Amino acid sequence: MDVEEKRFEAQPAIVIRTAARQQDMGPAMSELFPAVLAFVLQSAAEPAGPPFCRYLSMGGEEWEFECGMAVTDPVAGEGRVEATELPGGDVVTTMHVGPYETLGQSWGALEGWMQENGRVPGGAPWEVYWTDPGEVPDPAEWRTELVMPLGSEG
Repeated sequence: MDVEEKRFEAQPAIVIRTAARQQDMGPAMSELFPAVLAFVLQSAAEPAGPPFCRYLSMGGEEWEFECGMAVTDPVAGEGRVEATELPGGDVVTTMHVGPYETLGQSWGALEGWMQENGRVPGGAPWEVYWTDPGEVPDPAEWRTELVMPLGSEG
């Protein structure tokens, strides 16, 4: 597993927040991503990267998360669409290649790397979806970047 330590700049973003049981997250994302993209395309903002999903609370019966897209300039939200930003700061990232069903294994490996290297999480992690399943039908070729903000070293 290739893990990189990076420093991200804060990035304006447009998101829709929701909560769902883990097994219902895929269908929720399938509904939210097109709504976010439609809002970005009708707004004055320009996309500044692929879609992402940030996990605000995990575990328990429902997970709270936001589906969104980074944009070049801040833009006001409307209705259930919110303006926010992906936080800046130190992160560790790795690229998961394969179906979404195996993302948990890659997250587990990233968490293991962090423990072995004395790093601690510092905020809500997110996934960046570099591959559009509508354009690349083979899940074995899907590329998802895992991003974990870093906290103070323990």
